[in-house]
Amino acid sequence: MSFDLDPLELVAAALTAVLLSVPIAFPLAAGIIAGPRRTWSGAGLAMGVSLLLGVVLAVAAAFIAPGALQTLSSIALILGLLCAIAAAVLVIVLDDGNTLAIAIGVAACVLVGLGEPGETMVAMLGISSSTLVVLSAVVIGAVALVAIVGFLVAVAGRVRALQIGVAVAAIVAALISVFGMFGLLLHELARIHLPQMPLLATLISVLVALVIGSVVGGVLETTRTRRPAPTVSDAG
Repeated sequence: MSFDLDPLELVAAALTAVLLSVPIAFPLAAGIIAGPRRTWSGAGLAMGVSLLLGVVLAVAAAFIAPGALQTLSSIALILGLLCAIAAAVLVIVLDDGNTLAIAIGVAACVLVGLGEPGETMVAMLGISSSTLVVLSAVVIGAVALVAIVGFLVAVAGRVRALQIGVAVAAIVAALISVFGMFGLLLHELARIHLPQMPLLATLISVLVALVIGSVVGGVLETTRTRRPAPTVSDAG
C-alpha cells in the first residue's frame, strides 16, 4: 500500500463506501428500534461506540494482520446480521419491545458496528492501493452509516407502519449480506465460488422491501384501529 492521494480514486472510494453503508443501515436501525422507545438512544450509543472501535481495529488489522481482516470482520458481521434479523422479527411481532428485544438489538448493533468497517476496508482495497484513500473511505462510510441509521430511526419513530417497513427491509438486507459474506468466506477458505448480488440490485431490493413493508404495515394498523371494540354482550 502507498500513501499517494488520487482525487478520482478518493471520490470513487467514498461514493462506494456510502453506497455500501445503505443496506447495512437497515439492520442497524432494526436493532435500535427493537426495544422500547426509551432505550433507542442507548442502543444508538452502543452502535456508535462499536463503529468507532471497529474503525480503529480495521486500521490496526490492515497494518498488522491484513490476511485475517476479512475473515474476522465477516464473522462479526454475519453474527450481527443474524441478531438483526431476529430483532427485526421482534419489531414486526411486538408493538413495544421487551428485555429480550433490547438484548438482541444491542448485540446486533455492537457486532455489526465492529465488523462493518473491516468489511468496507476490504472492499476499498479493491478500488485503490493508497492507504490515505482507503482509510478516508472507511471513515466516510462510517459517518454515512451513522447518518443514515439516525434518519431511519427518526422516521420509524413517527409511524408504526414505517417501523414495520424498516424491519422488513432490514431482514432482506441482512439476508442478502449474509449470503454474500458467506460466499466470500467459502471462496477464501475453500475456493468455492458462489454468485454475488450486485450492489445496485441489493439497494433496489432493500428499498422495494421498505416500501412494501410500510404499505402492508399501514394496512394492518388501519385495520386494527378500525376494528370495533367488543361490547358487554359479546364478552358475555
